[in-house]
Amino acid sequence: MSKTIRVFSILSLLFWNLEGFSQVVYPDFGMWNTISIEKKINKKVSVSIDQEFRLKENLSRINLFYTNLGVNYKFSKKLKAALIYRNTQKNADARGFDIKHRIMLDIIYKEKLSKKFNFTFRQRFQFENENIFSSNDGKYIESFLRSKFDLSYNITKKIKTSLSEELRFQLHDPRNDETDYGLRRFRHCLGIDYDISSKVLLALTT
Repeated sequence: MSKTIRVFSILSLLFWNLEGFSQVVYPDFGMWNTISIEKKINKKVSVSIDQEFRLKENLSRINLFYTNLGVNYKFSKKLKAALIYRNTQKNADARGFDIKHRIMLDIIYKEKLSKKFNFTFRQRFQFENENIFSSNDGKYIESFLRSKFDLSYNITKKIKTSLSEELRFQLHDPRNDETDYGLRRFRHCLGIDYDISSKVLLALTT
């Protein structure tokens, strides 16, 4: 069994959101800081834990904290799946912090296009509720389908650039079913990863 520790620091400059049928565009400078630990059980199975802290509004305010607990299964070199539980504490201003519980099922396919280029597709099924013990709506489960396309280029053995696009579709919102089966949000990312060692990875993404 082996263990890998990774540290990610991600800067996000611009988000594009679709709320219902109206488009809302707003610029923001934020930071996502993540520590990830993965332990291999055998050649196919591994377990992981991620701890993330996010800032928003030009790094002036706390956005959220979350903890991921995941189990990963590798079908082949190209295909793997992950089942993940996430506990999130999100800043709700005067209300304090909202507590969210999320279950995610990821199907991840990776294709090596050449010595330098790699393509990754991630399909995520996401189920989430909020303030289950303190809100009358906490029992309701909101569901999403999230598709992410990523193209990366290996400049050197240690430096990699990536360009990705993520689409988030609302499957069901029990509080507002008019948004069901619609595009809720999309996100563009441009990143640079630097592999300091086999156990530490730094990432810069805009």
